[in-house]
Amino acid sequence: MINSERIVNTFIELSSIDGISGNELEIANLVIKKLTNLKCKVFMDNAGESFGGNSGNIIACFEGNISAESIFFSSHLDSIKTTKNIKHIITNGIIETDKTTILGGDDRAGIAIVLEILEVILENNIPHAPIEIIFTVCEEDGMHGSKNISKDSIKSKFGFVFDCQAFPGNYIVEAPGAVSFNAIFKGKSAHAAVSPEKGVNAIFIASKAISKLKLGRWDETGMLNIGIINGGEAINVVPDKVEIAGETRNADEKLLMNQINYIESTFKLSAQELKGEVEVKFNHKYGGYKFTGQEKMIQIASEAIRNSGMEPNPIKYSGGSDANIYNSNGIAALNLGVGFNNAHSFDEKIAIKDLVKTAEIGLNIIKLISFESKLLERDLHAN
Repeated sequence: MINSERIVNTFIELSSIDGISGNELEIANLVIKKLTNLKCKVFMDNAGESFGGNSGNIIACFEGNISAESIFFSSHLDSIKTTKNIKHIITNGIIETDKTTILGGDDRAGIAIVLEILEVILENNIPHAPIEIIFTVCEEDGMHGSKNISKDSIKSKFGFVFDCQAFPGNYIVEAPGAVSFNAIFKGKSAHAAVSPEKGVNAIFIASKAISKLKLGRWDETGMLNIGIINGGEAINVVPDKVEIAGETRNADEKLLMNQINYIESTFKLSAQELKGEVEVKFNHKYGGYKFTGQEKMIQIASEAIRNSGMEPNPIKYSGGSDANIYNSNGIAALNLGVGFNNAHSFDEKIAIKDLVKTAEIGLNIIKLISFESKLLERDLHAN
C-alpha cells in the first residue's frame, strides 16, 4: 500500500527546506499545510518562546473512524546542519547528496514516513484509531521542543517515535540519560620565565585531571567525554584559570550518578594534589529509560514488524532522542529504526526500501490497534 514514489518525493521536498534547530518556521509551515490537506486538526504550540526559536511544535490530530484509544506518532522538524542548496542524488535505490550538505534524513525521513502513513489510510479508508501527530522543534540542540510537551497535553497512553538510524525492524529498549558538566580549574598566575615557581599552572592541573578519567565508552549506553578546553592568556604567563566542558551518559540512573561522582572526585583530588582549586557544575540534560519488553507498545511494534516480513530486534542505543523526554515525562514512547545512515555528516544516506518498509511497519501498527479494538468490541457485545 505504501507509495514509494510519493514517499520519496515527500522526503526530497521536506529535506530541501533549510531548518536548523531554532529556525524551523519554513519547514513547519509546509508540514502544517500537508497535515491540513490530510484532514488533520493542527496547531502550533509556543515551545519556541522558551528557547528563542522561531517556531513551536506542531501538534495534530488525525481523527479515528473506529472506537479505540489514540496513539501518537512523533518525529522532529529540525536538522543538525543546514540543507540549503541541497542536491539530491538517487543511485541504485539510495538517496544521498553531492557531499556539500547533509541529507537531513535525521529526521525529515521520519516526517515523510508519518505523512505517507496518513495518506495511505485516507486513500484506502483503513479503519484506524485516532492518531496524534507530534512534530517537535529543536531536538538536535537539546530536545527543547519535546521538553515543552506535558503528559496532560497528550491523550495517547503510548506512541512511536520515528528517529533512529538503525535499520527498520530495530527498536530501542534502552537509551541513556545525559549530564553535561563544566569545570573551572584555578591556579595562580606568574611570569613564566622570571618566576614560574611562584605560579600554579591551571592547564597542568586540568590536564592531570583529564588524564585520570576513563574517557570513551563505559558500557553499551555509558560514556564519558571531554569536548571543550579553554584557558590561558599568553605563552609567557603561567595560566591561573582553565575551563573544560564535557558530557557523561548512562541508561542506568545509579550508574550515571556514579559517573558524576567519579568526575567530581577526580577533578577535586587532582586540584588538591597540585595546590589549585576547581569548581564543577553538572546539568542534567535528559533522563534515560529501560523497557522490559513486556510493554504493550513493544508487543504491538514487534508484531507489526513481523507482519512486514522482518524479525523484530530490540537494541540498546547510546544516543538520545525525543523518546528520552517523553518517557521521562511519563509519556510512553518507543523509538523505531528508520534506516538513515551516517547522520549529521555529508555522507548521510537512506535507502528507498527502508523509507517504504518503516512506513509499512507504522501502517501495520495502526492495523493491529484497529484489529484489537474490533476484538474487544466483539467480546463486549458477546457478554
